[in-house]
Amino acid sequence: MIIALTGTPGTGKTTICHILGKKYRIIDINRMITDEGLHTGRDEMRGSLVADIEALQGRLDELVKGETVTIIIEGHLSHYLEGSNAVIVLRTRPGVLAHRLEERAYFKEKVRENMEAEALDVILVETTLKHDMVYEVETTTSSPEDAAILVDSIIEHLAAGNFEQVERYLPGRFDWSEEVF
Repeated sequence: MIIALTGTPGTGKTTICHILGKKYRIIDINRMITDEGLHTGRDEMRGSLVADIEALQGRLDELVKGETVTIIIEGHLSHYLEGSNAVIVLRTRPGVLAHRLEERAYFKEKVRENMEAEALDVILVETTLKHDMVYEVETTTSSPEDAAILVDSIIEHLAAGNFEQVERYLPGRFDWSEEVF
């Protein structure tokens, strides 16, 4: 089974995957983009690399071919990639997200851009347009350990075919649009 774990930067993807890495194989696509040069250059305005999604998809396909273990594809772009059985979108209240990003020394404009993206459900909408099995996990107040337990539970239920057990995590539960505007 392949699970994409996505969400706006600062929602807890890397921290949760660090915890779940004891149980699942984790593929960090941000690291792949950087370490393997899977990008088309740098976006100076945003201060980030521009991912080459086609090259990233090809490399990911190589890495997962023939695997029989559960794999988590981690990164805020993982929902752009094909081949996942399900996608879990991590969600965080925009005000809390801003605080987390400020602690990481994000530029003010980048903090605002990510707050707006979270308030407008940008990653969730992109994900639901591309994937059939999408679930949301809210990480505003839960500890990383509790969020990891929840993500693990969703994965376990999906693997067992217990879809009714994860219905409460279907998209559409959060509306933070008034927090930013």
